[in-house]
Amino acid sequence: MIELYNFLENNRTQIISALLTRIPKDVPAYSRVARNDLKQSLEYILEAYTDLLVTGDDDSQKTYFKFLAKLRVSQSFKLGDVLHEHLLLLAVVRPMIQAKFRDHAGDGLALYNKAMDVLERTQFQSVSLLVQVWTDYVKSRAAEHNEYVDEENKQLGVDMSKFILFRG
Repeated sequence: MIELYNFLENNRTQIISALLTRIPKDVPAYSRVARNDLKQSLEYILEAYTDLLVTGDDDSQKTYFKFLAKLRVSQSFKLGDVLHEHLLLLAVVRPMIQAKFRDHAGDGLALYNKAMDVLERTQFQSVSLLVQVWTDYVKSRAAEHNEYVDEENKQLGVDMSKFILFRG
């Protein structure tokens, strides 16, 4: 796992550069995001991802995902677009890891498979956490809106629980 961490750290610039090129092409919604903002976002995500990979602690990801959910919802992004962006990390890293283990003395294939297994499990945890945080944020916004509507209706003297529509 430390070797995988070192690989991600040593290739951070190359990974981010590849993602900066690929994301706007694969996920059209990201063409609206300034390149610098996307780069900064990718740096935070990769940092939090490596924390999860090495320590198993998802606190830094959870913190960043709360910010990301708020930001992307305000920009009218769909959850699928954000997940697609997040999942592209594996698509970018996989060929780099293949190249690293291709020339590895001994059983490079077994090492590659082990590395990919760890990355895929970490990616699954990360995506699951992102969906959970996104859903919680959207639910909190809906609850906040419903409270506002209820309060406005009380002030206007409207009791929506007694409001019945009839079809004729």
